[in-house]
Amino acid sequence: MKFLSGLCTFLGLAVLASASLAQKRFERPVVKVSDPQAYTFVRNDEVEYPSLTKEGLSVSSLVFRGTMFYYVEVVIKNDTSEDIVVPVGAITFEKTGYTVVQVDPQQAAAQLSQQAGIAFVPTPPPVVQPGQTTTTYSGTASTYGNQTYINGSATTSTDNSGQAGANFGNAIGNAIAAHQFYKAQHAAMHLTEFLHTFGQTAQGIVVKPGETRTVVCTFEQFKQKKAPFSVDIRLGTSLFEFKYKE
Repeated sequence: MKFLSGLCTFLGLAVLASASLAQKRFERPVVKVSDPQAYTFVRNDEVEYPSLTKEGLSVSSLVFRGTMFYYVEVVIKNDTSEDIVVPVGAITFEKTGYTVVQVDPQQAAAQLSQQAGIAFVPTPPPVVQPGQTTTTYSGTASTYGNQTYINGSATTSTDNSGQAGANFGNAIGNAIAAHQFYKAQHAAMHLTEFLHTFGQTAQGIVVKPGETRTVVCTFEQFKQKKAPFSVDIRLGTSLFEFKYKE
């Protein structure tokens, strides 16, 4: 039994370690490309960005997923001698068999801002029925002449250790939940600021020679199912294709 208990503990730690190695951006899981060997990788904020280089342009595309939206972060480095125009529609998201629509990043930012304003509500502890009730009697007898006097007391106690244990476990659970809640809330605030700064606009952007620019697009999938998808980025006559797996 001790061996099985140790094995379960080891496997549990292995799962946690594996989960901790998954890359995240703003506390949201990063989606991996389906064929890593097809790309070079650029490290930024401790995250590996898949990148393609073609005709003087270097393009990175990082996709991370929230509860409602896919966030597509595109970084474009222009090593040509001409301006590169990135209009609306230059970045597309395609998932075969599913309907995906592009959403204004400012709309996504507004929803994130609302989520960041929600207060944490702790979970109350479960009610545990009291355990065994025990009554303890104690007394003394004193004799004076022909009279015997008895003094005594009775003490009744109830075992509430079950409720105490439940309260303690609940306090620990709430502390962990609160930490995760505020961590996610803090990340949502940063992502909101990020979308305000780099979210794609109707005017598009222009990347001048020697510049590196970032633009973020948001996409919503009507039916929340995981499946392979692609992000295509068209810059002039060049097409950069990034294929992902979930």
